[in-house]
Formats: sequence, structure tokens, C-alpha cells
Amino acid sequence: MKHVAGWSAVYHSYAFDDEPEHWDQTDWPRGLRDRIEPTADYVDEVLAWFQQTYERWLTSIQEADLGAARAVHWGGTEPLRRIIVMVAAHWLYHSGEINAILAIQRREAWEYGEEVEENHISTRGHGVRPDWMTDEEAEAFERSHNSSHRGRCSSACDTPP
Repeated sequence: MKHVAGWSAVYHSYAFDDEPEHWDQTDWPRGLRDRIEPTADYVDEVLAWFQQTYERWLTSIQEADLGAARAVHWGGTEPLRRIIVMVAAHWLYHSGEINAILAIQRREAWEYGEEVEENHISTRGHGVRPDWMTDEEAEAFERSHNSSHRGRCSSACDTPP
């Protein structure tokens, strides 16, 4: 969330501020750019900051010319509509990651047999046993799955068998 809010702030600053603030100058919660504090209060501050960046975007684009060229942090310009799409896509991409992490933590992730590959990273090992699966079925699935994984994976594989 912090990463997404930070880039949201940077993209907004470049698109709308006379003197844009890059990653190092943005208004990080508690001034913590390179680390987080694993507390509920800090998470609440990051969420509030994200909400502020979102509201800045909504306010700024209400009467803006979406075709107008605006500055971007890597130099040059892009049409405002394209910057908006980039920011929104960034939010969506990372919300999917957060949802996947939460699903794994809640044991609501992929059930056995539903493994997928995303960005060449297998979800193998993050599946959960469905409630309806018997001990015997689970053991058979795990044996088969581990065996087929070893057959596809060399010693350089990043996923343990």
C-alpha cells in the first residue's frame, strides 16, 4: 500500500505541481520512506495517505484537459489520460497482490489442484486443502503434485519440492 500511495503521490505531483516532488521528497507517513512500522496505527496512516493521494487525483482531474501533455517523473510528458491509466493500472496490479497475500493468510487461496502461474511465478505451495478433501485424497494429491513438480524442476528451481 505504501509503495502504491508513494507512486500515486509522485505521478500526481509531476502532473499537477509547479515544482514536482519525486520519490525522495514526497510526504511519506512519519517520514519513513525506506521502512515501515508493523503497527496498526502506522497501517492506518498509510491508508489515510493513500486516500489523500486518491482524493488529490479526483479533485485535480475534474476539470482538467485529459489530452493535455503533463510531466512524468522519468522526463518528458504524456497525455494526462495516459498518466491516469498508468496510475490506475498500478493500483489494480498491487491490489491483486494484496488480495492474494490476504487469501493465503486466511487460507482462502487456491484449493489443491487450482495452482496457477502468474508472471512466471508458480502459486505451488500456497494452495490450501479444501474442507471436503479427505486425508487420503490430500496425501495422494501432494504425492502426485510433488512428483510432477520435481520432474519439471531442475536443481536451480526456486520452489522447494
